[in-house]
Amino acid sequence: MRLHHRLLTLSLAAALQFNVSAKQNVVFILADDMSPDLSLLGTPGIETPHIDGLAKEGVYFHNAFSASASCSPSRTAILTGMWPHSNGNWRNVHTPPLNLPDKAFSRQTHIVDKVGIGKHVATLPELFKANGYYTAITQKLHLSPAWRYPYDGRNPVQSTPKRFKQAISHFIKEAGDKPFFIHANVAAPHRPYRTHLRNNPDQKLPAAESIEVPGFLPDTPGVRRDMQEYFACVEIADDCVGAILEALEEAGLRDDTLIFFTADQGMPIHYAKASAYPTGMRIPLAVVGPGVVKGQTNRTPVSQIDYAPTILDYCGIEIPEVMQGDSLRPILSGEETIEGRQYVFAEHNSHGPDPREFYPQRVITDGNWYYILNVDPKKKQRLPDDLRGVEVWGNYAYDAIIAAKDSHPEAYNYLTLFDKPRAPEHLFKLDEDKWGLNDLAGHPERQEMLKHMRSQMADWREVTKDIKKSPLEIPHHQETTGSPD
Repeated sequence: MRLHHRLLTLSLAAALQFNVSAKQNVVFILADDMSPDLSLLGTPGIETPHIDGLAKEGVYFHNAFSASASCSPSRTAILTGMWPHSNGNWRNVHTPPLNLPDKAFSRQTHIVDKVGIGKHVATLPELFKANGYYTAITQKLHLSPAWRYPYDGRNPVQSTPKRFKQAISHFIKEAGDKPFFIHANVAAPHRPYRTHLRNNPDQKLPAAESIEVPGFLPDTPGVRRDMQEYFACVEIADDCVGAILEALEEAGLRDDTLIFFTADQGMPIHYAKASAYPTGMRIPLAVVGPGVVKGQTNRTPVSQIDYAPTILDYCGIEIPEVMQGDSLRPILSGEETIEGRQYVFAEHNSHGPDPREFYPQRVITDGNWYYILNVDPKKKQRLPDDLRGVEVWGNYAYDAIIAAKDSHPEAYNYLTLFDKPRAPEHLFKLDEDKWGLNDLAGHPERQEMLKHMRSQMADWREVTKDIKKSPLEIPHHQETTGSPD
C-alpha cells in the first residue's frame, strides 16, 4: 500500500500523455450494496452460478474490503485508486442521471455537488480516454464532478438481464476498432428490492427457512422476509452478470477481456452499509482474463483502491503516482501476495450531506483482526433514509426490528447504537465473528493487539494527512462550478 502518497511527482496532465502498450479490453461489473453472498462461498438459500463461474475461472479474493461503505466514496475510490479523504469525495454526491444529454456531463452542467475529487486526482475514464479507449457506463454515475468521468457511452439500465445484454452489445459495437473500458454498474441488490423484483417477475424468493439472518438482526418473520428479498435480488444481479458475459461471448471477446466482478459496499441495512462495521465493508471480488491464473482463492487483504492500479497495469498504462493502491497483478499471475501487504484501511465519514449523518470512523484489517477507530465517539449519528424508511426505499426490516425490541433486545441495540455515544475503539476477530458482534477492545488478553492496531492506524492517518476535524469545516479544493480551470 502506498502509504507515503508519493504525491504529485507525476501530474495528472503528465499521466494523460502515456501511450497504451497493450490494447486490453476491460469490463468492470459493480453490484450495488452486495455482501459476499455467493453459493460458491456456501451462502445458504441462493444460487449465483455466473459469479461463481467467474470466481472459479480466475481469482477470488476472500478478504476484499470497500474503501468506504457508501456509494459515491467507494466508487470514487475504485476509479481513482485513492482513499476518500485523499481524493476529496468523502460522502455521497448528487450527479446527473445517465439519460440526460451530453451537456449535463460537461462543465456547462447545472448539476454540480460542492463535494468531489480534487484537480490533482486522476480517474480511470480520463486515463482510458487519453489512451485511445472507448469508455461506457451503465445504471448511474454518482461521481463528482461529472466532467471528470468522461464516458463515451451511457445507459441507465438498472437490473434487467435482457436490457443489460443489449446495452453491453451496443457499447461493444460503438467501440468499433478501439479497445474498451465498460463500467457496468448493476442496481441490484440496492433497495428498494421490490422494484427489482417487479422488473424480473420470474424471480422467486428463496425459501424462508433456507436463509441465514445476520446475527445483528432479530430472526423474526418480517426481518426474514426482508432478507429473502435481498437474496432474490442478489440472484437478479447474478443474472445480469450472466447477460453481460453472454454479450461478450457473442461478440467473440469473452476470453480476451479482463473482467472484474465486485460490489461497492455490503448489504443495505444498518450495522452494515453507511458504517465501518464489517458487514458493510466486506465485499466480493472475482477477477478473470488473459494472464490471470485459474481457480485460485486468495486471502491477501485487498482494497478498492487497488483496482485502478491493477487495471492500468494490465492495460499497459502508467500508474499515476497520486494513486495510493497497489496493482494486484502479482497475485493474479500466481503469486501468493504482493510485497509489503499486511493490512488494508477503510473509512466512513458521512452517507449524505445531512450533517446529522456525519460520523467519522476509520478501519484497519488484515482480513481477520478488524479494528475500528470512532474519531468522535460521543457524537450521535442519524441513520440514512434508505436504512430507515419504507416509503421510498422499501426497508420493511426497520419497523420489524422496532416491533421486536422487547423479544430481541440485543438485536434492537444494534439499531439504536447509532443514536447514542459509542466506544472510542472496536476490535473484532472475523474468522470467529464474521458479523462483528463480540467486541474484544476491552478484553485483557487483546490489549497488545489493540495497541498494535491503534499504532498502525495513527501512522496511516499521519502519512495520508487524514482529517483532523470534520470535512464539513474544511474548505473543499475541487472546482465547484462549470467554469474552466
